[in-house]
Amino acid sequence: MLTPRECQVLQLIARGCTDRQVAQRLGLCLGTARRHRENLQGKLGLHKSAQLTIHYLEHVAPPDEMGLIPPALSHRQREVLHLLALGRSDKQAAKALGLSDQTVRKHRYNLQRRFAAGSVCALLFAAVSGGALALPLTPPQRAPLVLAVRPPATAYRQLRERLDKAVGGCLVL
Repeated sequence: MLTPRECQVLQLIARGCTDRQVAQRLGLCLGTARRHRENLQGKLGLHKSAQLTIHYLEHVAPPDEMGLIPPALSHRQREVLHLLALGRSDKQAAKALGLSDQTVRKHRYNLQRRFAAGSVCALLFAAVSGGALALPLTPPQRAPLVLAVRPPATAYRQLRERLDKAVGGCLVL
C-alpha cells in the first residue's frame, strides 16, 4: 500500500519528472525526493523509473488519462518502445534486437521527438496515454519471416544444360 505522498511522487515520475523536479513541485529537498523514488522502487520490486511509469499506468492512473488515437509507429519503433517499457537500457535493447546501441538510441530519440517527451518516463506515459503502447505489456507481434533461398550453383548449371538440350543449343528469347 502506497502512502499519499508516494502516490504523488509516483504520478510525477510517471509524467517524466526527474528527482529534482519532483522535489521542486512537492516542496521537498532533493535527497527526500530521491529516497521516495528509491522506496517506491523497493516496495514495488522495480529497478528503473521507466518501470515505475508502467506500474503507475497499469495500477494507479485514472482511465481518463488514456488517449484514443495511437500514432503510426514502425514495427521496430514498437519493439524499442516495448523494451524500454520493460526497463531495458539502450544497450540491452540493442542486444535483444540485434542492433547497435546507436541505432536504438536514434529510435528512442525519434520516439521522444514524436511524443514531445523529454525523458523515457515521459515517453512511456505519452505512448500509453496516446494508445501506442497497450497495457498490460505484451510483445509486439512480428510479421512472419520469409527467406528467399537461392539454389546452389549446380542447380543453375543443370537448368542451363536442360534448356540447351530442349532448344537445340539455341538461345530463345
